[in-house]
Amino acid sequence: MNLEALCAAVQKGTDYSRRFTRREYTVAFREYTERFGPLYMEAVRETAEDPEGRQTLAEQIVDALEAGWKRQRPWNRTMAQANDKQMLVTYLSPMLMGLEEPLCQELAERMRDLWNVRRPKDTYGITTFAKLQDGFRSVILGIDITDWRRRREEERDS
Repeated sequence: MNLEALCAAVQKGTDYSRRFTRREYTVAFREYTERFGPLYMEAVRETAEDPEGRQTLAEQIVDALEAGWKRQRPWNRTMAQANDKQMLVTYLSPMLMGLEEPLCQELAERMRDLWNVRRPKDTYGITTFAKLQDGFRSVILGIDITDWRRRREEERDS
């Protein structure tokens, strides 16, 4: 297990964060999963025999993220933490929830629980890629046309 590579999925995600838009998220998520999915599946498979190993893996990852914040200048720490949280919510957790290895889902849940215990005022939840993708709205001049667009696409498909 390469802890540095696992943490890079969160800490070096600014390119992916910028692509969290209605038009680019699907492609960015696919690229993210292709790049980091195998690393996480390998790390989780190494802990398959030991349930405490997954807890330890979650603790190691969260500890490494916190160590990364401490290496930042004091005025950059909050932003680094916010960026990492955004990557956890929008890319890493949905990826782990979607991987075929069920132990990956458990890792996502353990990381969320550990984060939420350590930061009770800054908690986050996990969800799937499909739910996040459905959350994007189509808006023109502030008018939500999401339902209109879906009805139009359904009529075309019929």
